[in-house]
Amino acid sequence: MGAKILCFVVVAAAYVFAEDLRIGGIFYEDAEDLKEAFTLSAKLANFTPTIKEVSKRGEILEVRTHVCELADEGVIGIIDGVGGRGSEIIQSLCDIMELPHVLLRYDFTYPNDWSLLNLYPSPEVYNNVVEQLVLQKQWKNFTLLYIRGRSLFRLHSLLQMGNDTDRLTIGVRELSGSDYRDVLINAKDNGYVNFIVDCPSRHLEQLLRQAQQVGLMADEHSYIILSPDLFTLDMERYRYGGVNMTGFRLMDLKTSENLWEFTNHYNAETGKTLQPEQLKTELLLVYDAMKVFEAALKKLQTLTVQSLKCEDFEAWTYGSSLQNFMKTNKVEGLTRTLLFNGLGDRTDVTFDVLELTSSGNQTIGTWKANILEITRPKIPDGELTENTALTNKTLKVLITTTGPYGYLKDSEHNLVGNDRYEGFSIDLIAKIAEILGFSYEFEVEEDNGKIVNGKWTGMPRKLMNDDADLAICDFTITALRQSVIDFSTPFMSLGIGILYKQPSKQPPEMFSFMAVFSKEVWYYMVLIQLLLGCVMIFVGRISHKEWQNLVPCIESPEELSNQFSFANSVWLIIGSVMQQGSEIAPIAVAPRMITSIWWFFTMVMVASYVGTLVAFLTVEKNVLPFQNVEELFKHKSISYGAKEGGSTHEFFVQSKHEIYKKMNQKMTAKGWLVQSNQDGVNLVENSTYAFFMESTSIEYTKQRHCDLLQIGGLLDSKSYGIGMKKNSTLKVHIDRALLMLKERGEIKKLKDLWWNDRRGGGNCDNEVAAEEKQLGMKNMLGAFVVLGVGCLIGLFISTLDMLWGVFKRSVKYGTTFKYELVEELKFALKFSGDVKPVKRPEKTDGSQEALAEAEKKDEIKSLKSLSRRSTSTHKSHHSHSSRHSPRDLSVAFAKRREY
Repeated sequence: MGAKILCFVVVAAAYVFAEDLRIGGIFYEDAEDLKEAFTLSAKLANFTPTIKEVSKRGEILEVRTHVCELADEGVIGIIDGVGGRGSEIIQSLCDIMELPHVLLRYDFTYPNDWSLLNLYPSPEVYNNVVEQLVLQKQWKNFTLLYIRGRSLFRLHSLLQMGNDTDRLTIGVRELSGSDYRDVLINAKDNGYVNFIVDCPSRHLEQLLRQAQQVGLMADEHSYIILSPDLFTLDMERYRYGGVNMTGFRLMDLKTSENLWEFTNHYNAETGKTLQPEQLKTELLLVYDAMKVFEAALKKLQTLTVQSLKCEDFEAWTYGSSLQNFMKTNKVEGLTRTLLFNGLGDRTDVTFDVLELTSSGNQTIGTWKANILEITRPKIPDGELTENTALTNKTLKVLITTTGPYGYLKDSEHNLVGNDRYEGFSIDLIAKIAEILGFSYEFEVEEDNGKIVNGKWTGMPRKLMNDDADLAICDFTITALRQSVIDFSTPFMSLGIGILYKQPSKQPPEMFSFMAVFSKEVWYYMVLIQLLLGCVMIFVGRISHKEWQNLVPCIESPEELSNQFSFANSVWLIIGSVMQQGSEIAPIAVAPRMITSIWWFFTMVMVASYVGTLVAFLTVEKNVLPFQNVEELFKHKSISYGAKEGGSTHEFFVQSKHEIYKKMNQKMTAKGWLVQSNQDGVNLVENSTYAFFMESTSIEYTKQRHCDLLQIGGLLDSKSYGIGMKKNSTLKVHIDRALLMLKERGEIKKLKDLWWNDRRGGGNCDNEVAAEEKQLGMKNMLGAFVVLGVGCLIGLFISTLDMLWGVFKRSVKYGTTFKYELVEELKFALKFSGDVKPVKRPEKTDGSQEALAEAEKKDEIKSLKSLSRRSTSTHKSHHSHSSRHSPRDLSVAFAKRREY
């Protein structure tokens, strides 16, 4: 009988557990998602849900009534979705009746004797993880932003980090009302860039949107958001702004099958199509609360549902036991492992640490067992493209309306926005935006920036104050500007030149025919003729074949004659230059070779001279009043200047060159500086004024003002770049885009388009200045080299010829080679006398008398021969025979004997 009764009790208890276990839920009437999740979770856990709605926030009397009604219905616990002061009322009543009270949010701290279970991570967890994140990020300062009415208790450790030892500066800002922009603007004006935000999820989207509106979502700003619902929001509008945003996620998307099952059930019940990562944390905690109740009931052997009256202050018998099991159980829920301390706080929490990047949400680490482990993944290079870095971001771009960089469009219609402008800068930023995927708005700023009273003006000031993102125009990269802003890689190189008007044409000078060759060419021509004359004499004297018999009828003449005297050699050379020829004709190989090379040389020189002479005789040339900046400085009647405050003027101000310093002093003192480039161009056209201008602007001006030209070279070398704020993350992307455009040749095409085509460009292309070019040594050096090489070869051949002749004579007369070589060189190097005696062999008897007698007979025979030759030669040989008078013959005999 007892066994039957026990069996009946167990079956009855099982029936009660299965059919009559009610769980109460108190929610605001507009919390439809929570109510749906509560009903679904209760059904999945085989509980009967009972929902009570609070009409509006702060209705404490309604909350008290709902708790008493649920207690009267015999619920086994209450899930609190109200929070705030309402939760205090719920907890006080549940504590009296010993009903389990499960809280889904953490708005306040409660006394330690309160018997509740808080599924939200405890303040200790947030203090620890955020403190380690701040140290990991190496912040030197940060600002706490919290919604009014929320406690700072969970951030007490962070506030303690602001002591002197940690050297951290901490600011605190309370966000109240429905508009947070005033507080956010104040934070921006104070230079705050690092923020820790303690904000309920229902206010989080509004806070982020207003922070973006006031400019606190730029690349220099960083956020740590405490709400685990950060990444359930649509973050598309923030991901491309460059802001560093860190948040937390309690759910495990990778391994939790129950999460996907719950999401499918929830979507089926509500008709929504949410993904698991889009579920709010409170919805997941409702399900986890049911799992905690379910696990505790399995361990509780007996349980009797009891109807309780608030007025009786009656406690539920099984309430404390159920609460103890709920606190001590280890349950796996949708928000991972649920563990509680003795006070019902969830201190051992595991969650992911996420970061918002341009390529989406990225898990950078985990918080587990009170340890922060950063495991930031390497994002593939394919994902870190320019498109993901700046896509959908709108940048404010500063431009000028200085041609060709920017113009106001000429249109019959009223244009607005970016359509109002055109020019090189407008096209360039359009191509960059096409590569990087961002949008842009133009703002005109004519001041490229200068320092006034210690402060920057114009473009640098706006970039420094975040009033603009980029500045693109003729923005010169200077060291002074780079000290306050950053520049992109240069997109155009240039230098400072001198713009001046075309001088009037001058007729050719009287001796302009002499200007064909430079002075040094003329000098070398005269010198080379004299030197070549000496070479011809020497080569002729040492060449064996150049010594000829003047009387062919005498087979064995006593003397030989040479035609290469100094006068004859120079005449041969001059006749070749004048293209008239000469009766002098070389006989030996070496003189002929040298003469041929000389003729080739004269052919080149004469052809070059005649070809260039026409221009010098017919073209009227410009006579420039100065050729370079030094001559301009010395000129007394020409004023000069630059654009005041521009980089060109700054070049003269900062220059250490003495002339440039004096020029700066002079043009400043005399008021020669102008306010714009156009003013400078007008002065150049209408007065004797030289304008220092950047070479790119000079090129542009010359295409539209044909009476202007650039004089001299460039004074310096510099570049144009795109300006941006110091340490801007835009730089790396802008640099890559510019590099791509350079490699494609797009920048060169744009320059040709706006310099030479659009807006009056190309007007001066057909006016080619026919300026004569004087031929200098660099033009004629090749001809001189050929002549020199030919002379050296001729000298070498004539030397060989001389050595061969010396060798034959030494053999013929039985003398040594050295003796004959020395005698030959003595005779050749005298450079005097064109008659060379023929040497006779010596007699073999050896007696001095015999030799003298033979010599006497030879002299008498030679004298008779010369006498006959002098009377019988033709008149054409008169010049030769007349030289051999009796006096000359005696001299010849004397020479012969000496030789």
